[in-house]
Parts: sequence; C-alpha cells; structure tokens
Amino acid sequence: MAALCAAIAIIAVVVPFAAGLSLLGTVPMGLLAYRYRLRVLIAATVAGGLVAFLIAGMGGFMTVVNCAYIGGLTGIVKRRGRGTPTVVATALVAGALFGAGTVVALAILSRLRHLIFESVTANVTGAAAILARIPGMEQASERVKQDFATALDYWPLLFFATGVFSILFVSLVGWWALSRVMSRLVGIPDVHKLESSVDAGPVEPVPLQLREVRFRYPGADRDALGPVSLSVQPGEHVAVTGANGSGKTTLMLVLSGREPTSGTVERPGAVGLGKLGGTAVVMQHPESQVLGTRVADDVVWGLPPGTSTDVGQLLSEVGLDGLAERDTGGLSGGELQRLAVAAALAREPSLLIADEVTSMVDQDGREDLMSVLSGLTGRHRTSLVHITHYNDEADAADRTVNLTGNDSAAADDSDNTGGADNVDMVETAEAPAATTAGEQPRGAPVLELNGVCHEYGSGTPWAKSALTDIDFAVHEGDGVLIHGLNGSGKSTLAWIMAGLTVPTAGSCLLDGSPVSDQVGAVAISFQAARLQLMRSHVALEIASSAGFSIYNQAKVTEALHTVGLDPTLASRRVDELSGGQMRRVVLAGLLARKPRALILDEPLAGLDAASQRGLLRLLVELRRREGLTLVVISHDFVGLEELCPRTLHLEDGMLAAVPTAAGGLS
Repeated sequence: MAALCAAIAIIAVVVPFAAGLSLLGTVPMGLLAYRYRLRVLIAATVAGGLVAFLIAGMGGFMTVVNCAYIGGLTGIVKRRGRGTPTVVATALVAGALFGAGTVVALAILSRLRHLIFESVTANVTGAAAILARIPGMEQASERVKQDFATALDYWPLLFFATGVFSILFVSLVGWWALSRVMSRLVGIPDVHKLESSVDAGPVEPVPLQLREVRFRYPGADRDALGPVSLSVQPGEHVAVTGANGSGKTTLMLVLSGREPTSGTVERPGAVGLGKLGGTAVVMQHPESQVLGTRVADDVVWGLPPGTSTDVGQLLSEVGLDGLAERDTGGLSGGELQRLAVAAALAREPSLLIADEVTSMVDQDGREDLMSVLSGLTGRHRTSLVHITHYNDEADAADRTVNLTGNDSAAADDSDNTGGADNVDMVETAEAPAATTAGEQPRGAPVLELNGVCHEYGSGTPWAKSALTDIDFAVHEGDGVLIHGLNGSGKSTLAWIMAGLTVPTAGSCLLDGSPVSDQVGAVAISFQAARLQLMRSHVALEIASSAGFSIYNQAKVTEALHTVGLDPTLASRRVDELSGGQMRRVVLAGLLARKPRALILDEPLAGLDAASQRGLLRLLVELRRREGLTLVVISHDFVGLEELCPRTLHLEDGMLAAVPTAAGGLS
C-alpha cells in the first residue's frame, strides 16, 4: 500500500498537469488506517515518503505525507464510528498546529519569508493588472494591492489563518470523498485472514483439543465449519480431507488462532503464530506469503534478530538446493510452494499446518515434500496437520479426519461417516508418454512455435535460460497436454503462447501473426483462479472479462450455462464461491470472449475428486461440441486422456525426444 501511494505521488509530481491524481493516494493510506493500527500507517508513510523523495524530491515526499494525513484521518474516524464533527475538531487542531509551525518557521527563516512575500506579491500584482484591464475595475485593482500589502504587515495572522483554513478544507473534502469509498470497501469480506494471537504466556500450541467448534463468517447465513471435535498430539501427523467447501481452510484458521463462533479450543499455551517454536502455516497459494525478493531473504523474513538459520540446508530439504540467490519473482508455482515450506520450517514450529501444499508441485516434488513433512514429526516432534485431496498423502498420516461439510461432525476416516462423495480422494498416476511424431492432429494450425527460446535477466549476471528451441504446433480443435517437473519452463511457455511474454528468440504465431500483437485472442487461466477474479460479483466479473455490458443478463446467463453453473450465481460475491466454482467463473468469462485457443495452467490444482471430474467432463464436452482448441499444463493426469490426445514433455526448458516407430528418437 505504501508503494502504491508512492507511485501515485511520483506520477502526480513528475507528469505535467497530473497533480490531481494525488487524491488517489489517499485511498491506500485510508485503507491502512481503517484496518490496522496507527503505527502501520506511520510505517507506510515513512517507507512511501522516502521512496517518493528519492525519485521525485520534496514534492513527492510532501504528497505522500498529505495523502497519509487525509487517508489516515478518514480511516481512523471511520473505524471508530465517528462522523463529520470529529473530522472538523481534528482538522482545527491539526490546522492550528500546521499554521503555528509555519509562522515559527518563517519567523526563523527570514530570507525564505522575504522570498515567499516577493513571490506572492508578484502573483497578486499580476492578478491586479489583469483586473485593471477590465473597464470600471481600476479602483478594485488598486484596492486589492493595498489590502494585500496591509495583510502582509500582519503576516503571522495571515499565515496562521491560511494554515487552519487549508487543513480544514482538505480534511472535509477528503472525508466527503474518501468516506464514501470506505463505505463501499467495508462490504469486501476479509474471510481468510490469519489473525495474530492475543494469548499471553509461553508459546505452546500443542497438545490441541477442539470441542464442538463451529465457525461462521460475518454476514453469512450458515456455519462454514462445524461442529468439529478433534485433537492433535505432539509429534502426530494428522491428515484432513473433505470436499471443496467442507470447511478445511476454515479449520486451518481456527487451528492457527482464530476464535471460533462457538465451542472451545484448548491449548497449554499461546498459539505463537509465526513465532519460533509456535505455529507455522503454509497456505494453498504461496504467492500470498512469499515476501522476500531473493529466495534466501524470504526464508528468514520475520525471524527475530540473531536467529541462526541454515538457509542452504532448509532449501536443500525442500528441493531448492542452489537457488538461494534466485529472484522469487522468477520461481514457478511449485518452487514457490517449496519456498513457503522452507520459510515455515525456519521457525522450528511445534505445530505446522499445511493447506494443500502439494497442489502446485510435480509428482517427484510431491513425494520429496511429503518425505520432508512426514519426517518432521519424528525428527523435531513437530505436529503436522496436512489438508489434502490426495489419497496417498492421507494414507501416509498417523490418522485421517474427514470433514463431511456444514452441520456435520469431523470424523476419523475409520468411522466411514463422511459418505462416499466426501471421502472420494484424488488419485495419482504416472505421466502419460509423449506423443510420437507420427501422430499428426487434424485441423489447421492455430498456434505455431518456431525455435522459441526465452531467457530471464538477459544481459545480467543472473541470466537464466527457461526455454530452448521449442518447436510444435497446436491445431484447430486440438487438445495438448504439456507436463514436466517444476521449473521446466511450462508456465513461461504458457505465457508466451498467450502473448503475455515475448520470447527472447524464435517466434510464436497465432494464425500466422505474432501472438504478442493479439493479446486476448488466446485466453489463459492461471494456476490460482482467485487471483484472476478482479471484480466483486460473478456477473460483473464475467461481463468485464468477456467485454460486454453488465446489464446484458442474457449473455451472463449463457456464459454461466456454458460452464455448468446455475444462473442464480450471477448475483453472488466472488469470495462466497468454492474453489471449483471460481475456476468455472474464470472459464465462463474467458470462453464468452470466443478465444482462438484456451490455455489452462494447472486447472485441477486444489479441487476434490468430484470437482475434478466435473470440470473435465465440461471441458471434454466443450471441445467436442464447439471445437475448442485447448492446451493443458498439469501435474495431475487422471482423466486427461480423452481431453488431451496429444502429450508433450518439457524437460529443462526443452521438448524431450520421444521414441519413433523404428525405435529411434525424434
């Protein structure tokens, strides 16, 4: 938020006639003041102000300070439930302090005072000269100059009054505009927020006992979790399973310290979220918890000063050996998952909660990570609660708890009370063999990649090759599966095919022209569906993504019907959807644009078995009925045979050779 405010301030100062944009900088500062304590606002002001000063000088710094004042005042008053009288009273006090400070400064800095007087006098004289050119306004012109000269004789009162009035004016204008923005933003639920524990005393999160725990999010009409009764003992490995929407992530929040709506949570000490020896959480989407710009920095981010950590050993444990100096922005989704696990292990937690940590990791990496996580319970007496959809991962646990959904108790899997639909786990399978060169698809070429190479950080000491000599074509109505280990270049290839990245060498053509000149013609669904949903409600999201009016309900309904969603979901908030529904909403918006091809990056990640089958049935039907041209990047292969007849294997940025009919390689 501080960086956003600083960027706005820099633009307002550097770009001609853009000073009015500085008002936008009050919004991020207002949100910080509304949702957090005053010291967060002060820290953001210092950070943003220094950045703006280094780039845009004193003007940028003062713009950030002004934004912090207006946004901070509005946010704090709004958070405390006060109104305009409080703003006026506060502004008068702030204005009096500002005016008094200005008078004192000008009294001491006499040369600056005379310079300001001369500058203002010149402006007034010029305005009076213009006024004198108007017939009959000669006397008024002279009166203006005389009155201003008299006012300068009482300059302390003039500058004090000007300071009070200016602060009062900007405060009221800021309150009038920003409070309305705040009122609209209040409705955005912050449902999955991790909260710092207020427990005092020594950090000791286990043994842990939940008794009839329920949780309901603010404004919801039913419980998201519960009733749940379970225990976690020191050194125990517990797997938590259940369908999408059964409350697994909500259970993670409760275990990490969020107070339940009802029921009791018993621990011998404090939760210690993020503290040494306390509770560590690795969330489903690692992008939300990777903070450092360098891999080694992220591992130790937030640790107490003086903490001794073997970063190299931790990275080696999670399969990131030798990547300590890499930029985190260049890591793949699976590599980010591993990094998040390493950062959690750096805290030597007594309780580690892993929420779908293997969803973005390849099969080999999944086994390595599970070996690391399972070994913690023996090596460090760390309790592990692992939320998963995979059957082999649940089997590796000491005990499995199945969440059967709202208004149902969590049950040990041996009780078999979850029902067939809820205990149906995701199967794993070996990657299919790469398609031989002799199997040619039908249809005209849509995407053609010729000698595509890509290098990150070209021309720098940190240059890294991601793709080398990629040659293949995707034909009309084709279904292509691209698989490979984490870091093999799959996501980079997907971005190039979508036109979002221009290859360093070679060409990627869509219908014979560079795809980078036709951004949007090839649609792409990213790994994390929630990060691709930019609007508050389903109908608005689909209309915005597809490019038609929100008032065209017929098109919204048609788009929802295309992906098998009930039209009544159009009015739902995006944050109220399950993971499977979010992916379908993304697809609805993309398909409504009628793209030439569709790229799906890890479309099955984080979905339970039933949701995976439903999504695959939908895509197979779309490809069969409408001739959809499809490229799928996935670590999960069960059920993809019908959807993707062709398979390409990416290894270290190159397409792996496949056997030919004669037994050679091609």
